[in-house]
Amino acid sequence: MTLSLTFALIGLVVIVNVAMREHRRIIAARRPLLDGCASALSDPKITHGGDGFPTLEGLHRGHYLRAELVPDTMTIRRLPQLWLKLTRIEPRPHFPEFSLLIRPCGTEFYSLTAAHAVVLDPPTGIAAEILAKGSAHASQNSLDGSAPALRRIFADPRMKEAAVTARGLRLIWQAAEGARGEHLLFRQCRFESSGVDPMIFESLLSALGDLSSSLDTPDEAQAA
Repeated sequence: MTLSLTFALIGLVVIVNVAMREHRRIIAARRPLLDGCASALSDPKITHGGDGFPTLEGLHRGHYLRAELVPDTMTIRRLPQLWLKLTRIEPRPHFPEFSLLIRPCGTEFYSLTAAHAVVLDPPTGIAAEILAKGSAHASQNSLDGSAPALRRIFADPRMKEAAVTARGLRLIWQAAEGARGEHLLFRQCRFESSGVDPMIFESLLSALGDLSSSLDTPDEAQAA
């Protein structure tokens, strides 16, 4: 083995070791991103995927809630995005479903909007490009009834999607944007964040409650 080849192999080993340490560091940094939000739920449970991103589950006001962090590297002409996906299980059998997606680009693999077939008229007063769709033409009435709540929800410029299905409610919110240097040089998906702010998390839970209340019929609201 020549001396130059030996040095090349040593250099390769060093690079691999550095890359592995950096990968472990990135995974470790992702694990606590939802820790501060756990106290907002009853019986909270946090699990972690192979990529290190956490999922928080628990009860909020009697409803099962699941909070997931979803990395998105399929964005076009943008840095990677980290989405907080909040799902509240709240069955409404046979309810005319609807969803609204801000600035759609066709790569939103996490979105429920693509699953709906009927294009709807979005509420006025939402200052962004928005796509509204539903499961049936009757979804327009459901959407119109929730318009005030949806305007409040989308007043947050980091809100990406709101959806109402027969199984429950969902919000998609921008939790972080990828670090520019790592993405441009190494195509790595690293997010400079110490975690989701617990106060913001509480406000998103309130937004889910606001949206839920907007779906109630007068009889249901009185019963509640």
